[in-house]
Amino acid sequence: MPHDHSMPRTENVVLTAISELRQIIDSKKIPNALLFTGNPGAGRKQAAFMFAKAINCASDSPQPCNLCRSCKKIDNRMHPDMIRVDLPEKKKVITISQIREMEALTAVKPHEARYRMVLISHADHMNIQAQNALLKGLEEPAQGTFFILTARDTAALLPTIRSRVRVLQFKPLTGAPLADHLCTACRADPGAARIAAATAGSDLNLALTLLNIQNKPYPPDDDTLPDTSKIEMDWQAGRAWIIQQLFALISSPSAAKVQTALALSWQISLDTERVMPALAIMRTFFRDMCVFRHAPKKIVNLDFFDIFQDIGQQIDDRQCLMWMTVLHETEHRLASNSSVRMTMDRFFLHMIQNMRNTTP
Repeated sequence: MPHDHSMPRTENVVLTAISELRQIIDSKKIPNALLFTGNPGAGRKQAAFMFAKAINCASDSPQPCNLCRSCKKIDNRMHPDMIRVDLPEKKKVITISQIREMEALTAVKPHEARYRMVLISHADHMNIQAQNALLKGLEEPAQGTFFILTARDTAALLPTIRSRVRVLQFKPLTGAPLADHLCTACRADPGAARIAAATAGSDLNLALTLLNIQNKPYPPDDDTLPDTSKIEMDWQAGRAWIIQQLFALISSPSAAKVQTALALSWQISLDTERVMPALAIMRTFFRDMCVFRHAPKKIVNLDFFDIFQDIGQQIDDRQCLMWMTVLHETEHRLASNSSVRMTMDRFFLHMIQNMRNTTP
């Protein structure tokens, strides 16, 4: 397996991380170890698996085909040569025993892959003993093996670790670049990708969750690309339902608002995994309510243009800003493990109370 110790570091090259990975693929010179830095949601884990697919793909093209046996196994997280080391559940450190277990797995030749990947997520959470144990592997990896480490705080890594890796800094994608990535890498519909990107901000993981295509498995015996049209339609239907319910809540008679609000809270709280994506959709709704009055063509949910136009006269900017403030507090409460149903009830009751207090 060829290794390249002379390649320039990211900070000396004006390239995005993805562009640099493509250059590595084209050169066919795989470094011993790469370190992906950047904030959560920047797509580091997805990039690691895309890189592993591209260098192992049977098509031998710069872009993975997503059709061959290797690509499908990697997509399904079933490839025996894609080894992952991560924080154990409810633990704060990666220990030396985990590194020893990884070394045992890499002591033999790769089972199928040309290049075996060892992905160490949250590498900055390795304790000192684990980092010292990893040093030899980074310097002289087993045959056919390379490492990818991801870390947010590179200062927590030993200088001897940092000196043995090639650093790629991931900056979050936003707006049109994120939408383009969803179209090219995930084969999302352009319209759905635009809305998902605008809804997710700079959080690639949230965009993938909204589209419901993160780690979506391929049928084991199907050689065709997965059909994402139904997935996108289901997400779009869910988005449309939330927006329509918010319109209904705003338009409902005062006497019916509490019942309508609590019913909406109950529906959203039924699936706890979908609560945060639902809040992201709600955030775009309130943002659009503020923007529509001043720049109607700049709203995210353009497919609801006529309804925004109809209801815009009922709500002023101050109400929307207050709703967004309470929504932000709601997200923080949920992140702190507050009761989902009680937190959502609180949000919607605040929302209708605000409407009552500001009604002319």
